Amino acid sequence: MGTSNAVMEALKQALALEKSGQKFYRQAAARTTDPKGKEMFGSLADDEVMHGETVQRQVDALARGEGWIVSQGIEAVDVDLESPLFPEGKVELEKAVQPDASDLDALLFALKIESDSFNLYAEQAKAADDPNAKNLYEYLAAAERTHFNLLMLNYESLSSTGSFV
Repeated sequence: MGTSNAVMEALKQALALEKSGQKFYRQAAARTTDPKGKEMFGSLADDEVMHGETVQRQVDALARGEGWIVSQGIEAVDVDLESPLFPEGKVELEKAVQPDASDLDALLFALKIESDSFNLYAEQAKAADDPNAKNLYEYLAAAERTHFNLLMLNYESLSSTGSFV
């Protein structure tokens, strides 16, 4: 039984999101002067690298005809796939971060990246028939929700106190 084009396309989209997130977080870490902000963005970049490697292993396994694999280090998680990361009525974040962007702009853009990733993973988890596929996507969705919450906490802190948490 072969792997559907839709499955491979979703995984390719996941890889692209993880790679663009990692690149963005590295750039944000380099531009942010606050040590806590640098550390947070660097850590998020490292997480995105790890997520990308996990997705790539799955792509490779499917390409070899091995089906969905149990990914090392991924355990079942309890994640709410129904509630969106952004509350209803929140203004859409469509601006790309320019070279002169502020740390707040970077955080807003990062929130958008995490929201897009969460939405993809939640959609795929709900559609997955294979328990290993569902487990992988739920794990990734939970990780993106954690990233989103960290970014939102820092956005709220930076906008109200002028410093990262």
